[in-house]
Amino acid sequence: MSETNRKRRIPKLRYTENRGIGWHVSYRDPDTGTPKKHRFGMVPKGEANRSYEAWLSAWLQDDHEAAAAVRPGHAAKTKAREKRAEREAVRTEVKAEPGSLVHVASGLFKYDEGRVRKPGEKRAAGTIAPRALMNRRKEIKDFLAFISERHGKGAAARLRVSDLEMADVEEFNRELVAKGFASASVNGRIQAVKRLIDRSGRPEYGQQVLGWNWDSLDRTPGRAAEQRQFPTLKQLKAMVAAADTRGKAMIWLGIGLGLGQTDIADLRVGQIDKKGYDIRRSKTGVDRYGDTPPGVWRAIEEYLAETPRPTGDLMFVTKNGKPVVHTRSDGVQQWWQRLRESIGETKDTLGGFYGLRHLGATEYGSRKGCSIVAMKQWLGHSASSQMADRYMKPVAPEHRKLVEWVRARLRKA
Repeated sequence: MSETNRKRRIPKLRYTENRGIGWHVSYRDPDTGTPKKHRFGMVPKGEANRSYEAWLSAWLQDDHEAAAAVRPGHAAKTKAREKRAEREAVRTEVKAEPGSLVHVASGLFKYDEGRVRKPGEKRAAGTIAPRALMNRRKEIKDFLAFISERHGKGAAARLRVSDLEMADVEEFNRELVAKGFASASVNGRIQAVKRLIDRSGRPEYGQQVLGWNWDSLDRTPGRAAEQRQFPTLKQLKAMVAAADTRGKAMIWLGIGLGLGQTDIADLRVGQIDKKGYDIRRSKTGVDRYGDTPPGVWRAIEEYLAETPRPTGDLMFVTKNGKPVVHTRSDGVQQWWQRLRESIGETKDTLGGFYGLRHLGATEYGSRKGCSIVAMKQWLGHSASSQMADRYMKPVAPEHRKLVEWVRARLRKA
């Protein structure tokens, strides 16, 4: 039978627990004929089916690049992108009237752009990080989209801030809560609305004022933030064993020095040596210094021996030489997700990378003689004693073996 008349075999969705592969499809590379496997991971069957259908559609159309990009949640992300594109199309069709919500928001965006700190620039009063700008824009755009849905197409480009009613803001608040937003996210979006209102008081927008008292607004709180779960001792050992030298360095920096994703992205060679460390936490701008745990320094030495970097350069960068966390991309969390999947875990069974900071804080806070001042310095918080005090408690029995293992590894040179 000729190649053109041969019936094309359709790869089937299969599942295996071997090596934590989970749901996957096996197929042959169309160019080389080499057997290959595309993994969807240890996810629920329904999610695997949706991902498989998206993969198969691209594969049957010989769009191998699109097929390779399909991962769990692909369909939901595609739908979200389409919805965003529809909203953008509506915005471009409507011309914003002077003094309208869209007009004021545009001016607020330009103002915020001028306050963004450049890469490597020190934190100063009134400046914001690039990721903060992205979040602020998203919060305002969510409110504008809500107004257009509530009052009709193009309403945000037509209505002025002075036209807003208390019911508009309260209903926006209730809708956020109904969608399951956390309390901090709800508060952030309500404060974004307040920034929009305050901005409208400028002369170029007609010095608009509300016809009602903002402070009398009925606030509906979002859901309480979930307590971050520690990895189990078995999970942490598996993660450390599966990580390469770069990954091990990030894991022990997270545990031993409490560095989060953006802290790791800003870390430079030379800020940590065998004796001590002296760094600034990018989120708060607070200096942090102290003794370097031997286990942390050992992991850094092994990483730099394998990947030498000049003093003063960023310690961790992407393949393209960019910081591992920049604007919309969080390379640390993406790496953590891949590592998590490689040991057969999911986001439901093992939390994110930031949980290592909380594990490290629990270990540090439970040390004999640890003070509030020392704890705040380790965390990088200048004002909140409440945040420091939450870690200065006896270790819970269920976490004792985990914390003892971590403490032993940090002390081991």
